Amino acid sequence: MTHGEQHVYHLALRDLHSQAGAVFGLAQGWSLPMHYGDAEAEHAALRSHAGILDRSHRSRFLVTGTDALDVLRAVFAGHVEDLEEGRAMRTVALDDTGNIRDLVLIARTGGIAYLVTGEAAQRFETLARMESTVQADWDATIGDRTETTCMIGLGGPAAQDFARQHLSEGLPARMDLLHTTTFEFHGFRTLAMRTSDTGEDGFELMVAPAVAQHIIETLRAAGLPLIGMVAQEMARVEACVPAFVPDLEPGLSPAEADLDVLLGIEPGRGGRTLAALLFEGEPVAAGTPIFHGEAAVGEVRSCLRSSGLNATIGLGIVASGHAFPGEELDAKGVTAHVVMKPFLRRRAAP
Repeated sequence: MTHGEQHVYHLALRDLHSQAGAVFGLAQGWSLPMHYGDAEAEHAALRSHAGILDRSHRSRFLVTGTDALDVLRAVFAGHVEDLEEGRAMRTVALDDTGNIRDLVLIARTGGIAYLVTGEAAQRFETLARMESTVQADWDATIGDRTETTCMIGLGGPAAQDFARQHLSEGLPARMDLLHTTTFEFHGFRTLAMRTSDTGEDGFELMVAPAVAQHIIETLRAAGLPLIGMVAQEMARVEACVPAFVPDLEPGLSPAEADLDVLLGIEPGRGGRTLAALLFEGEPVAAGTPIFHGEAAVGEVRSCLRSSGLNATIGLGIVASGHAFPGEELDAKGVTAHVVMKPFLRRRAAP
């Protein structure tokens, strides 16, 4: 299936989600569970306890070989060469103009083996860019594992307790953030990464579909709910974690996306910022222009109603001179206030 063809992808565990009451919707070319009957309850569970997230729509590439590091350095920003075995890092892929083209997590799973996970909408572009860097005499293999594996998330303040009690005692007693390890789950080898983009503690597990189903069934039997995309998006925006779609699509540099310091990468151009916005009204569409008086100063990107905060919140691209907390702006008749990031801070340190 080529990048240009319109195709809807389905999760390997779609039947499991259907049986759990999932209501599906289309997002980034995938049919995904939007919710399982009560998105607000799912969000509350994720914030107060823990929940299960099927994140298998995200791209997954295995990059191996003695020249694997050269492939990664050619495509991604940051000091990938400093990544130690058993560690992971977040970084970005940039185009020739300095715009972010993908947000990725790179995990070094072996001496010359790396796992790259990224945004679903950028899967084929990132794969093509990595493949184009491989020279004829290089020892580098790039395998797309997006459709042959699953990525199961376990997120929430109680994530570590549930991982240790119900998944494996083989997990380290204190597995630090952005560390990765393998462990045995009922005889099957499982790759675990300590990471989350919901503002809470979390793990992501890359496994075969049959093992993923067993993990989900085990965690559900222990009392954890499945968390759909509505609740996941609510948590993501509350944590002010940008997504390529819709936040970075217009073309932002690391500095404009407010990611340069966080990721330790070169900032690129400035002049505008992806700011946190608190709205006095209902959500507005991505792309809605933002004004200060009569002057256009930006546009809304992510925007939704947060049940946890009982407020409409979002991210918007705003000219730097108007992106200071306390600034009052107008989004097509809806008042928006620039506020400090994030809306909600992590409450369970790993």
